[in-house]
Amino acid sequence: MKKLFILLFCLTIVSSCWTSTSDTATKTFEWTWFNINIPSSWINVESKDIPNPQNGKIELALTSSEISTWFANNMVILSEELKEVTDSKWYAITNYLRTTWSVLEFIKLNETNFNFIDKDEGKMYTFEAKYNTETPKRKFIQTAKVCDKKAYLITIGISLDITDVSKYENLLKSFECK
Repeated sequence: MKKLFILLFCLTIVSSCWTSTSDTATKTFEWTWFNINIPSSWINVESKDIPNPQNGKIELALTSSEISTWFANNMVILSEELKEVTDSKWYAITNYLRTTWSVLEFIKLNETNFNFIDKDEGKMYTFEAKYNTETPKRKFIQTAKVCDKKAYLITIGISLDITDVSKYENLLKSFECK
């Protein structure tokens, strides 16, 4: 989990300093193994610009071009091959627990049961945390989706001053296996 927060922090560093775009309009991102709605203005972060996670593989890393207090909203999707069969809800719960142990100043804001677009049951968490003492506290929205024997951990990092997270939750709910 620490690697995930390093990754999210690095996405902030490699972002440009524009301030005129919005996270409101969306488009469908189609990948070999999944589809997900993403903000139209967000840009892909090249793999050479981000650290490799300790566990899993980076499937997608996006960042907003909008900067607020040296931070850009961003999304990271990590994948992991599963050794045991599990479901999306259980995988989300397990990763949430790992996250609570690996960050500083953790504050749980919300926990929600929901259905993905394909009716698979999911669990979503909203929380505030810091990666370490040097990084600023941010708000995170996280869920997971299991597709056969592959799990995807999907995390969106946003500014603390964003109070209505529903549009980001809707992005996560749109995740669909192919």
